[in-house]
Amino acid sequence: MASLAFGSSSPEKQPVPRNKLRAIVVDDSLTILHLICSLLEHHEIVDVVGRAESGSETIDAVLNLHPDLVLMDADMPGMSGLRASLLLSQVAPETRVVLMSMDTTSQFRSACSGCGASDVIYKPKFLSELAQLLKVRPQHQWHKSFPRPRRKIARAVTYNEVTG
Repeated sequence: MASLAFGSSSPEKQPVPRNKLRAIVVDDSLTILHLICSLLEHHEIVDVVGRAESGSETIDAVLNLHPDLVLMDADMPGMSGLRASLLLSQVAPETRVVLMSMDTTSQFRSACSGCGASDVIYKPKFLSELAQLLKVRPQHQWHKSFPRPRRKIARAVTYNEVTG
């Protein structure tokens, strides 16, 4: 499935104020993807501007839609959320990546940090944790929870190098 931008053609919808973060939601399960997008729109937490079902679709969607935030499942077949986060940190460093996972161990959080993710939230509580994260750090004060890796990247990694 290709990444989808939506919400712009519906005449009944009111324009979303620009103070909301523009987000792309990513999950390999269509049911979960639809549920997450529906809840985010219903609770008006972010402006969902696109969705994707894989890491590679996410890269394309980010390069085309330039969102403020990517809310992505960490564990997906093919290009995982961690791998996509690593690539996004190099090709779109201004886009913040929040990974959703069932794993809350310190080792996993450390791996996410090393891949350039801003935060990790517990997937079953994504709505409350994302709302709290955005409430604590509004868009104009967005700071990464995880420090950027201190090593310098000599050159940008290409999509083919990451996907191998």
